Amino acid sequence: MINVNGKLYPTVSDITKVSEEERKGEDYVGNTSGIFLVTSSIFKKTSGGSDFTQAVVCDAQKSVNVNIWDKKVEAGTLLFSHYEYNPNYRSFSLKPIRIVPADQVPEIESALTPHFEIDNLQSCLKYLIKSVKNEHLKRLLEEIFVKDTEFYASFINATAASQNHHVGRGGLFFHTISMTKVALNLISNYPKLNRDLVVTGCLIHDIGKVKAYTDAPIFEYTNEGKLENHVVLGIKMLARFIDRVPNFPEDLESVLTHIIASHHGQLEYGSPVEPKIPEAMVVHFADEIDAKLNAVFNALDETESNTWQRVAMLRNDIFKFELDGEEEKE
Repeated sequence: MINVNGKLYPTVSDITKVSEEERKGEDYVGNTSGIFLVTSSIFKKTSGGSDFTQAVVCDAQKSVNVNIWDKKVEAGTLLFSHYEYNPNYRSFSLKPIRIVPADQVPEIESALTPHFEIDNLQSCLKYLIKSVKNEHLKRLLEEIFVKDTEFYASFINATAASQNHHVGRGGLFFHTISMTKVALNLISNYPKLNRDLVVTGCLIHDIGKVKAYTDAPIFEYTNEGKLENHVVLGIKMLARFIDRVPNFPEDLESVLTHIIASHHGQLEYGSPVEPKIPEAMVVHFADEIDAKLNAVFNALDETESNTWQRVAMLRNDIFKFELDGEEEKE
């Protein structure tokens, strides 16, 4: 709940934590309308010709897809709105009471903007850079994450995506460190992997997302992001950073370019090339594990035990299985 002028309004987290069986009628949380931050919107018309908006609304912890009836609502706006859940379509709909540009109420915008805690991750990044033994790779990482303070400030505040995973301020930084930890666990099982290449590849694989997405609270694709994709943007940025490192080996530049180009794994998922070296495979697998598990856990957080929940990123239903208390004790 969020306090606005002494009145408590439910947010996305409040309306989704209620079990599906109890989501009955309009304004089912305390019989009170809610407050929602719109981060993405597409304008459409019903079969009868009425305007409506397909949107993503959020609070600091969660986002959901909604239909906003009889209105065209821009991304970056704040809605005071009635809400209702349709169990047949397993979807939420909103009926706005008041629409306000989010930047006119910055304290509410800030409270509802998704964000990740990253303070403890900065020391982790410093350790990872320091642990790289190859001097060319270490120098490259220092150019990107230490010396280029403008890029670093953008990187630690950027989102990892607009909808599917790690959406929010700091999401890209959180995802990058998280997947690097996943990759390090794989390295411990496969010592033939080049650790320096894997760590560097993980840290740089998504640098193009700094330019691919807009800043909070909208987190939509920029023109560059739509035209070139974060993979292409990342490859171009890598080339510029490498130009700052004297005598950087050409074959090493090719390998790093390949890691960025192949980290989505398959051509149909946006990779210009599939992984062709073991280290590129590890970067791809770690990226996929971290992104998909984040999407799954976000979907299951407010789901009751032993029930199904749709995960849009996987285009599939996922089952939340939990042992009962007696079985857990065993």
